[in-house]
Amino acid sequence: MRIIKVVLGALLAVGGIYCMLTPIATYSVLAWLIGLAMIVEGVGGIITWSSRRELGLANGWTLAGSIVSIVLGVVLLGSYVLQFALDAFIAYLIAIWLVVAGITRIVAAIAVRSQGKEGTSGWIAQIVLGVLIAILGVLCIFNPLSVVAGVGMMLGISIVFVGIDLVVSAFVD
Repeated sequence: MRIIKVVLGALLAVGGIYCMLTPIATYSVLAWLIGLAMIVEGVGGIITWSSRRELGLANGWTLAGSIVSIVLGVVLLGSYVLQFALDAFIAYLIAIWLVVAGITRIVAAIAVRSQGKEGTSGWIAQIVLGVLIAILGVLCIFNPLSVVAGVGMMLGISIVFVGIDLVVSAFVD
């Protein structure tokens, strides 16, 4: 088992490095992975539906939801237009989220400042960070490719860490 963990961990680490070197290509398979996850979830739901129904944990709607997951997953995998649209939606969603997160930090900092409590001098840092986050979000709205590269890079880094963890766990167990 130790050898398998080491080999799989090393493969994950190499795959993560590849993802980091090609972040845009990594991001471009995100919609494909979502479609695949939808299919796997739907198939798993159908496989376990009967036993879950006997326990009172599933009904016809549960089965219908599993079927819909499979159908939507197949449609997503079969449509490059939908894959591109989902990839673009995710990039803009992240950019808008950054703008909103920045604004909410600014508003929260102003609220802290208006209360005038002692020891709340951190509101200045919170405003500065809020402004920086909001500016980053606006820049990402106008350059969604930066979000694509950033998400692809972070995914690659995450995969490397998972691979390293798997290798380390082979020697800890």
